[in-house]
Parts: sequence; structure tokens; C-alpha cells
Amino acid sequence: MMDELLEEMIDPAPSRQDVARRRRGLATGAILVLAAVGVTSLTTSALFTDQDTLTGTLSTGSIVLDADGATFTMPVGGLAPGGSVVAPMQVTNAGSLALRYAVSLSAAAAPAPDPAVPAGEGDLTDQLRVRVYDVATCSLGTTGGPDHLGDTADIGPSEFGLPASPWAIVGDPATGQDGEDRELDAATGSETLCVRVDMALAADDTYQNTAAELTFQIDSEQTVNNP
Repeated sequence: MMDELLEEMIDPAPSRQDVARRRRGLATGAILVLAAVGVTSLTTSALFTDQDTLTGTLSTGSIVLDADGATFTMPVGGLAPGGSVVAPMQVTNAGSLALRYAVSLSAAAAPAPDPAVPAGEGDLTDQLRVRVYDVATCSLGTTGGPDHLGDTADIGPSEFGLPASPWAIVGDPATGQDGEDRELDAATGSETLCVRVDMALAADDTYQNTAAELTFQIDSEQTVNNP
């Protein structure tokens, strides 16, 4: 009996208030841990991505891309078989994170450019080839060689012919790093690519007064924490 009294004096049993306080403390710790796990899951299970498109009309009379930094200027008389045209395409990163991007291309037939002339029966997209270059000056003289970033001739068995649905021509739009993806720094990153369009020399009279609409789709993704 004496031993029990001495033990209680040395190490008294905690009060009910102390027990409840400790339980609240343990519960709070568990909630904080769970909250931390939840936030981690949210921040590591997704990547910031973005997508934009540039759509313009390519025709055998005149060519205009309705997009900032991308304008085709054709000589009077329009595009003819064996002819070529080039246009700069500026890509800018206005966000706060560095990004990598890929460019995909699709094409579709468009209304005839000259309503006063009978429209040709051919689909102009079958007679076009598109290549993208990284050159200091966007001109016919600086393009046309093998040092391109992408070429629609690599898509199918024929040198000419454009895809009806988006097809990657520069890089890979899938999430994750690809060796051909382009990278831009945050906020001020910008570069100008050069787009070259060639018309097949073998195109016949069925392609007179025809037009094609080209759409460049740009898919971007963050580079940080995204190897």
C-alpha cells in the first residue's frame, strides 16, 4: 500500500483533461499528415499544358495566315505547279514556366479563291508539301534543303500530300520530353520558325483556282518536373 502511494506521488496518473488534450494533439497531427499527402498528390499527378492553333488559307491565287507573326505573301498570279512560298511563324512563351512544344499540321480543301472563274475539281492538299525550318532569314534561298525540323514528305509514301487530321511535323505532342521538341524560356522565350510550302510540278489543270486551308497546332507543356 505504501509503495502504491509513493508511486502515485512520483508519477501521478494524467488527468482526464490531459488525456483529451493529447488525443486532440495526435488527431491534429494525423490530419496534417493526411493534408500534406493530399497536396503532394495534387501537385505531382498532373502537368501544366497548353495548346494553340494557327489557321490560314493557302490557295493558288493568294495566301494569308490569320495568326500573329505568320503571314504568307504571294506574288501576283498565285501559286503555280512547281512553285513555292515561305512564311515566318513566331512562337512565344508568355507564361511564367519554361516550356517545350511540338507542332502538328492538318489541311483541308477550301473554297475557290476567285468566284468569277470556274473552280478546279482537284483537291489542292494532295499537291502540297510542307517543311519547317529554323533559319535566321525565312526565304526560298535559305529553305528547301535537308536540314529541316519537319517534312510532310515523311508522313506517307508520296512526296506531296497533306494530312487531314493533325500530324506531328515538329517534335511529339505527347507528354514527356522528345528529342525533336522545341524549348522556350519563361516569359521572354520566343523563336521564329520558317514554313515552306511547295506545289507539285505534276499538278494538272484540275488544280487551277483551288485552295487549301492549313492549320498548325502547337502543343506545349512545362519542362520543370517533367523529364
